[in-house]
Amino acid sequence: MNTQSHILLASALFTRSGVGNRARNIAAISGGFLPDLPIFIMFAWSKIQGVPEKVVWETWYFAPPWQTIVDASHSIPIYWLIIMASVFLVKSGGKNSDYGVVLVIFSLSALTHIAGDFFLHVVDGHAHFWPLSDWRFSSPVSYWDPRYYGQYFSVFEMIAGISLCVLLFRRFEGRFVRVILALAMISYILVPAYFMFIVKHH
Repeated sequence: MNTQSHILLASALFTRSGVGNRARNIAAISGGFLPDLPIFIMFAWSKIQGVPEKVVWETWYFAPPWQTIVDASHSIPIYWLIIMASVFLVKSGGKNSDYGVVLVIFSLSALTHIAGDFFLHVVDGHAHFWPLSDWRFSSPVSYWDPRYYGQYFSVFEMIAGISLCVLLFRRFEGRFVRVILALAMISYILVPAYFMFIVKHH
């Protein structure tokens, strides 16, 4: 899925309204975003270096060090280790318990992101069991590639993403949050347009 969809899904599942839930909500959003963070860093670095987009998505993305970094950020074992460590913090009580809960929410959000990626990448999947294995699942469905039903999933993702925005719009009344959600809705037009008219023609 596109990054904004991962964040919206994690937010719908794990965020709660109220000032007292701020740390929990930041953890949910961060966990939904962090697996894709290396990809954004790669993209930004390519712009600094003046590397053509075709090279970025057809070469860099599939080769070390970027592929290794992205595999690590999408690693199921790493987030399970964080959850297991967090359980000890929760059991210790006090302030540590609060930290443990936040880390669990963060990890569950990241695992939700990974679950979405697992079933929606054909030739560009991640090694989700890194560093234990380099195995990559090749799904019959791509979230973007029209050769593998990408055009149909894109429509579904747009509808689902806008629906999640509406759900979160109703959950949170803050102006800043609602502006971000409005931008997320717009992204369902801008992101496909970017890949269609910029990447495809370069």
